[in-house]
Amino acid sequence: MIDSNPVHAMSEDKKPELSQYNIEGKQLEAFLGPLEASIMEVIWASKKTHITVREVHEVLSKQKKIAYTTVMSTMDRLFEKSLLKRKIEKGRGGLYYVYWPTLERQTFQKSAVREVLSSLIGNFGEVVTNYLIEGVKLTEQEKAALRKQLSKNKTEKKE
Repeated sequence: MIDSNPVHAMSEDKKPELSQYNIEGKQLEAFLGPLEASIMEVIWASKKTHITVREVHEVLSKQKKIAYTTVMSTMDRLFEKSLLKRKIEKGRGGLYYVYWPTLERQTFQKSAVREVLSSLIGNFGEVVTNYLIEGVKLTEQEKAALRKQLSKNKTEKKE
């Protein structure tokens, strides 16, 4: 469904939706589908602040054969997941969307990792925190500080 109201299209500030974590996926593909990840990489790599479906399609079609409509529907899906924002612009060919990311690459990565770790800690608590503490090469003082911080965070979350 195409939203023809540019104000509505820009004003929805929802938290970005991440797909389920894929333990087999590498980098972004652990959180997004392969095409979604490729599109986000193209957008983040672009020097432009806004990018069109056509521009993304041009980059991707140099790497592999892909239909314009496939790129268009995937970018729409990324908009629906709140990973992209968009607005309508008018050009020689008529109306078209321009897109931009809701998060920078590094912010997305931090958010994704935080979500996975929060879920793991919520589901497995002590097993995860102990693994994090023991699995990382830390001095005893650093481990104690980490335990203290994790305990503090756990207490704050309950309040």
